[in-house]
Amino acid sequence: MRRIKFLSVFAFAAIVMASCGSGSDKKAEIIERLEAGEIPEEVTRAYVDVNASEVAWMGQKITGSGHNGSIAIKEGVIYVYDGQLWGGNMVIDMTQIVVLDITDPEMNARLKGHLESDDFFSVATYPEAIFEIVTFEPIETAVEGEPNFRVSGNLTIKDITHSLAFNAIVNHGDGIINAYADFDFDRSIYDVRFGSGRFFDNLGDNLINDDINLKINLVASY
Repeated sequence: MRRIKFLSVFAFAAIVMASCGSGSDKKAEIIERLEAGEIPEEVTRAYVDVNASEVAWMGQKITGSGHNGSIAIKEGVIYVYDGQLWGGNMVIDMTQIVVLDITDPEMNARLKGHLESDDFFSVATYPEAIFEIVTFEPIETAVEGEPNFRVSGNLTIKDITHSLAFNAIVNHGDGIINAYADFDFDRSIYDVRFGSGRFFDNLGDNLINDDINLKINLVASY
């Protein structure tokens, strides 16, 4: 098992999708709080290409209707030590939430503003989201095209931290790191309450799933 410390792109996308919810069977596992190891001084730094990398969010109400969009990566670096991924840090800019499925400018702005409000992510108070990856474990039974690593770490949203684990496809070679993750995430444990059956009763068709789906394509190079 490789020790990793890395603030990930996964944090944010997951967050943003709280506006709706999803029915995917790829839910991230909530685990006990993890402690990250030290980063060696002799690491190589692979900087995340924020233009080539993508974070997409999508979610649904209980009725099946939903929304989708993207969110910006502010900055990031992944550490490589002795040929292995060893850690890093990444920050998502929560002020850069984008709604892609609504073409009407007024309706688009309304949903964006709602996602930024205290009903969801309180962006004015918490403009960034962070994920610290602590372990990076190969999946021995992985086949080509399927997740080959189990990633575990500490996700902080709205100054609330929980640990989680999910599968990812990670390729590393010739100075390039490509990573892809597709998983569901429970937004309610980060006090994202709007339309959540965990906090409110009798929502009917206004119930929004707590599970949200995110897809991340990450590119870094050194």
